[in-house]
Amino acid sequence: MKSFIHLFIFLTFLSFLNSENLFAQEEPGVFTTTVQSKGNNSMDPDDVSSLPEVWERTAEENQIINEIRQLRETNDRSKLNQILELEDQLESLNPNSVSKPAEYNEGGVARANSENHPFIPEAVGNVEIFNSGSKFVSSLATATEQRGATAGRIWVAFSIRTTSARDTIRVYYSDNAGMSWIYYAYAWLGGTDQINYDEMDMEIIENTTGEKYLWMVYGYRTDASAGAWRTGGFVLQTPTFAGNLFGLTWPGADDTKRYYRLRITSDNAWYPSLSYVYMVASFDSAGVSARVNTQKTVRCTNPYLTAPTFSYKGDKFWWYSATNNYQRDLHSDIAFFRNGADSIIVSFSNVPDSTKLFFSKSDISNGPGTATGAGGPIGGSQPADHKQFARLSSNGNDNGSVYCVFRQNTNSIWRIKYFRTTNFGNFNSINQSTLQGSVTSNSNLPEIVGVRNNPKHYFAWRVDGTPDSLRYIGTNKSGNWDQNVAIMNGQSTISGLVGIKPGFRYAEDDSCFVVYSLFGPYDVWAAYGCSGPVSVENNEPAPINYSLSQNYPNPFNPSTTIKYSIPNSSFVKIKLFNMLGQEIAELVNQEHQIGNYEVTFDGSNLSSGIYFYRLEADNFVQTRKMILMK
Repeated sequence: MKSFIHLFIFLTFLSFLNSENLFAQEEPGVFTTTVQSKGNNSMDPDDVSSLPEVWERTAEENQIINEIRQLRETNDRSKLNQILELEDQLESLNPNSVSKPAEYNEGGVARANSENHPFIPEAVGNVEIFNSGSKFVSSLATATEQRGATAGRIWVAFSIRTTSARDTIRVYYSDNAGMSWIYYAYAWLGGTDQINYDEMDMEIIENTTGEKYLWMVYGYRTDASAGAWRTGGFVLQTPTFAGNLFGLTWPGADDTKRYYRLRITSDNAWYPSLSYVYMVASFDSAGVSARVNTQKTVRCTNPYLTAPTFSYKGDKFWWYSATNNYQRDLHSDIAFFRNGADSIIVSFSNVPDSTKLFFSKSDISNGPGTATGAGGPIGGSQPADHKQFARLSSNGNDNGSVYCVFRQNTNSIWRIKYFRTTNFGNFNSINQSTLQGSVTSNSNLPEIVGVRNNPKHYFAWRVDGTPDSLRYIGTNKSGNWDQNVAIMNGQSTISGLVGIKPGFRYAEDDSCFVVYSLFGPYDVWAAYGCSGPVSVENNEPAPINYSLSQNYPNPFNPSTTIKYSIPNSSFVKIKLFNMLGQEIAELVNQEHQIGNYEVTFDGSNLSSGIYFYRLEADNFVQTRKMILMK
């Protein structure tokens, strides 16, 4: 019965969704701009009047940086102490850099009770990971292991809020591509500290020894969200169980300064044994005559510990404003990429000139940043439309693919768009997607993730409606979309306060995975399984199993292709059914030899809706769902 309820939700949504670009991918051509902003004023790129003094590197510093780079390229764990000694020398030469151990000494971490059992998945690829009852879910994060014996394990972390009390973080994992979940660990914050809504991020550091370190970072407030604005996190080691909470305290920090929206990245894809972790936080402080707004960065040069030491950069990273006393909600994000040397790029959005997204980058010494090569303020092909909630994604290697997905207001409707570079974070030259989402309802809070050492990126967001729609798109560095799903959620009301978090799973021909919270925000749900096209080589090997692939494209209008594999000589039937189970077409009815096949279906004579197609061959039967959207 639940399956038909979910299918009814899908059908209802088809009449609501009025997306003009459901199958469109990117705007033609490459958008280029030669503007290089030296300061924070996007209307005058040469305005540097409000910038603080920037530290200039000496020849000695550059020599040490080169030595560190050469040692890290060996990827030899035995070089770690030598690298850390050089990092200490480097820091002693820069007055704007300070290293110190983590300082948050309250709260705690514990292994979850073994009496917590895996959850049983619901229909249509949705499973409830946690039922919060009357408690709020304040933040979510997810990440997938990509190395070692447990590659493909999906982790989900979230924080639980109770009135005037400290938050609790819960951590779950799935070893079957998101279909069921194990409660693994939990942590509790100190005093009455509470994590800010939608301010959690996650990065997994995977050592070659098999040990994994889950880094969960967030912005939080003391005194039950009435006190100081701070940032911190939680490191969890597995399979050897250990964990600690940590707090970040930049030089000069006090309770009058706000640190928030902490984001994390790493170079673990390139340096499995000698990784660094990099973080960026939004910052503001009431000055003498104006409120200072900028970004602060920090890094950890040995993230294979649950009690890490951090290297703080006391100066601003790049964007800087001290023009008035408005308290803003600014969004920063950070990503690592390779371009001969190692680099980080930072995006910044929701600034006063919010029709632009700001980009800057630096080498891994973590600042200060520069707009040169990164693009500075970029408006794209709609430079007058307001933009916000920018999120970065890279693959952590040298393939040059960096994405930035964001929300844009066009014709009074918030839609979703991305900028894509193929030249290592240079947003002066970009490909860009067409606007995605509904032309009648707002889209909210996009998020994106990249697969390490792989050209894939996945992004997702909520489209308002009755029911709400969870949109999920999988794309690559060439802008080809392998997945484009109009609705993945099995629940009809998704939280707009805590954004959808996309991930990916290790499942043949189907990488789709997201975690989301319901309106409130209450509860934590996972949605998995949208399927994508099969890559077919000209000289494919003979198949060893029967298989029926997901049709592509899906949704489709009016035609779509279905691929299937036959490992033995068999009589094959493929039939099409409507939602009532009535047969409406027979696509294949004949003998097949061993091989890979495809059939094209034309739905011109059918109405919009959900249909099912079924393969029958020998004793093998498999059914899949397709959506016709006219």
